[in-house]
Amino acid sequence: MPCLLDVDPYCYPGTSVLRNLNDLRDPDRLAAFEASSVAFNIANLSVAPLKGPFDLDRLQRTHRRIFEGVYPWAGELRQNTGMMKKERWEGHAVVYADSAFIQPAIEKLFQSLQSEKFLRGLSPHEFSLRAAYYYGEIDAVHPFREGNSRTLRQFFVDLGIAAGYRIDWTSASSTEEDRKGIFLARDLAVMRGDSSLLAQIIERSLRTLAPI
Repeated sequence: MPCLLDVDPYCYPGTSVLRNLNDLRDPDRLAAFEASSVAFNIANLSVAPLKGPFDLDRLQRTHRRIFEGVYPWAGELRQNTGMMKKERWEGHAVVYADSAFIQPAIEKLFQSLQSEKFLRGLSPHEFSLRAAYYYGEIDAVHPFREGNSRTLRQFFVDLGIAAGYRIDWTSASSTEEDRKGIFLARDLAVMRGDSSLLAQIIERSLRTLAPI
């Protein structure tokens, strides 16, 4: 993801390749290594799931578990990058928060999430609306240099399970059109504060879990 700074401290000098634990400088080799490592780490999360409240620490531990063995900064909040910008296929850019404001902004969001009892006791429709809101707000803060979407998907899967629901992101992204729809919904939530489309996607992907 490009940065709005002239020099990105997370990349090897003169490149857009992220510094990684295997010291891979070729972007294709890094992409392949990251994909296989992340797939293994996410599968392992289902075997040894994270525990604890849904707060900033939980979010950071989720990122660390997903990207451990790939990046030395796995689990660390983004620093010294200013605002982040990502170009989309439609030609528009999505801009994320300045790294200087990540800590206070995200802590405020998690205080609000806690005040809503981590979305427990809500109907499927209500859960989808509030989950989409928090997804969009956290994504706008963009706490990590890379891997925010994968971290948020896992975090909200876990949040849903605790609230009695399973979010099946796989069913929501089974086709290229579906995947573009998720990107569009996420971007609308980030850039316009409109999480309604994302809420519709979550609600269609929601499964009610049987009581334990």
